[in-house]
Amino acid sequence: MFWLIGKRAIEISMNTFDNLVGSLLVAHPSLRDPNFRRSIVFLSQYSAEDGAVGFVLNKPVDVFKQEEKPDIPVYFGGPVDAGTMLLASIQWRESASLLAFRAFGAVGGSSDREGWENGLRIFVGYAGWTVGQLEHEIARHSWIVIPPTGPLIAMENPADAWLEIMRNSGPFLRLLAEAPDDPSMN
Repeated sequence: MFWLIGKRAIEISMNTFDNLVGSLLVAHPSLRDPNFRRSIVFLSQYSAEDGAVGFVLNKPVDVFKQEEKPDIPVYFGGPVDAGTMLLASIQWRESASLLAFRAFGAVGGSSDREGWENGLRIFVGYAGWTVGQLEHEIARHSWIVIPPTGPLIAMENPADAWLEIMRNSGPFLRLLAEAPDDPSMN
């Protein structure tokens, strides 16, 4: 199967799932699960034997009182362990066209963050898939798998990022993405 993303075709087959770490999972417009509707997920861990873990990149949340707000942006990471916050850094390094990820553990813990300040984010919960679940969801076309890019990792405008990907993914996905959730509103 091929997905056309922008001007680049990406081949995904059930035999190539061994290299998904670092990929972005873009929710197909037909995915209605409220936890992942219109989401872009960074896949931080993947193993055919252990399942997968990722973090939603485009859903900022406001969970702190005004006087407690950290200087680090806070995102809904996913529905798993939603009572936990994780501090992580996701960076695009232009010099090597490389994606770098590092988790520091629970927010407030002391960790060596030198060199990781850029790209720091707090995630509330995370996304997780059991063995075979993600492969099944990709085969069902619930997710579009794309490689990371600097602008997507920087996520300057999270509210519009998903729709922008859909608009650049061809007329069919654009039409589905711009359709109202309730067709009677059309």
